[in-house]
Amino acid sequence: MKQVLILNITRMGDLIQMGPLLARLREEQPGVAIDLVVDRQFALVASMLDGLREIISFDFHELIDSSRASVKDALSLYQEAATWARPMRDRGYDRIVNLTFNRPSAFLAGYIGAPDIRGGRSAWDGGIVIDNPWMAYFTDIHHSRRINRFNLVDVYALGGSGPGTFAPLHVTLPAESRDWARRFLASEKPEAGQWIAVQAGASDIMKAWRPAHFGAALAALSERWKGGLVFIGSPSERETIAQVILAYRGVGGRNPFINAAGRTSLQQLAALLAESRLLLTNDTGPMHMAVAVKTPVVDLSVGHVDFRETGPYGAGHWVVQPDLDCAPCGFEQVCAHHSCKDRLVPNQVADLMLHVLGSGPFPAGISQCRIYESGIDEDRLGTFRLRAGSELPGTDWYGTFWRRYRYQAFTGALSHVPEPEGPAPDAGIALNVMAMLTPKLDSLCKRAEDIVKAARCTPIAVSKLRALQQEQSRERESAVYLGMTTLATAPLTTECVRAIHNDNVQGMELLARHHERAYRRWRDQLDEVRRCLSETGGRSSARKLPMIPGSFPAYAG
Repeated sequence: MKQVLILNITRMGDLIQMGPLLARLREEQPGVAIDLVVDRQFALVASMLDGLREIISFDFHELIDSSRASVKDALSLYQEAATWARPMRDRGYDRIVNLTFNRPSAFLAGYIGAPDIRGGRSAWDGGIVIDNPWMAYFTDIHHSRRINRFNLVDVYALGGSGPGTFAPLHVTLPAESRDWARRFLASEKPEAGQWIAVQAGASDIMKAWRPAHFGAALAALSERWKGGLVFIGSPSERETIAQVILAYRGVGGRNPFINAAGRTSLQQLAALLAESRLLLTNDTGPMHMAVAVKTPVVDLSVGHVDFRETGPYGAGHWVVQPDLDCAPCGFEQVCAHHSCKDRLVPNQVADLMLHVLGSGPFPAGISQCRIYESGIDEDRLGTFRLRAGSELPGTDWYGTFWRRYRYQAFTGALSHVPEPEGPAPDAGIALNVMAMLTPKLDSLCKRAEDIVKAARCTPIAVSKLRALQQEQSRERESAVYLGMTTLATAPLTTECVRAIHNDNVQGMELLARHHERAYRRWRDQLDEVRRCLSETGGRSSARKLPMIPGSFPAYAG
């Protein structure tokens, strides 16, 4: 019997999002035994997932906090973790799927060990190295967020297993939790009859719509819909909910409501969502839980949230995103205005909710935002289709191009997603950049060869080697700067920079060879993308893209 160990130790939403990975593993290897390592505080969420043999919990937050506070030295902390993990090491797992990209999880993956490790593992020097192409792509997404078209749910499933049948998010609710939810709603506000759940808070204020706007949208809804509202959240979000309720009452909100924040267990929260007709929410863990209990979601995607990465997965959900050039902003960006939150018009959000409830048409006259409907694409992956508003032509074209390119390069299978229409909007500029970039990459490859030769000399000519490395660094900086100027070359540039640092070799010569392979892969990929843009106005992307020499291996199932 095959054994797989999954490491997923950070957030509730990440656990729920790995449901399709569990289904894909069972499809790939019928009878597989799957164990899960999870942070102790999320063990109850893990118990709601299907297909796990064992849930193994540890207080990782305490481990990380103690490390940061220097309560214990790092060696002692890791020795404790190693002692706890030794039984897993003795089991002899066939595969480890590490969905958490930090040093503790990388240490565990490397310490427990398996012939097939997907995700981060410890390098020889204590750093993190990533081998699997999908897991490596996970670390690249934030550099090209505007053109990413892969939901993290699919990245987890493709990286941890491979292509296969579409599987929705799913959690199993105990019957007593459903009974509790029905009794709770009926006893609190029996006159409501049907309910909408509202998640107005968020773990990060950057990704939360303004409380006043929540209140105005719900008040506008109450003029045409007569059910009840149930506010959900953690105890720390009660103040935010109080502000929403104050705004709601202030503009004439009429629906009965319940403030359930901090009054439920995780299973009871899931049951409340299952009893609701709809969830209006920021990008949060409860959003994924609502998807998993088949409750439609209206996701308000503001701040640094990119719904294409973490939005509601599968068909039947809706996303509202501000129409701003800076949306979504970067994770490390400090925003001085938060004006994206004012681009979502409360009355338009209310109209969309009515449509989802079956009480009105799709809203007309949408302004200042984009509305997307979630779905399943031709490759059986999650997708979002624009229903109102507009995207920049270049963003849309390259989003589709790179979606197809990555799928085919990483899986070795033909993508059935339709090719982007017509040539790239900036094809002339992109090809010119590629023409300037090619000799720079040729020079980098030659410089890497020279460093390999110099490193093989005995004794090493230190001054010559240092001069070659300095020249290589200057050439790389110039190539990276140029490569990041167009959407046709930026993804490959990002991949190469990451690959250079994603090393696990000792010795000057081996490191030089590692760099040489990264530059040659960048050069070969550039030729392939240039061919796609050149032939028939860019439409050669319709054909199956061959695996690029030196690139990641295809999934071998």
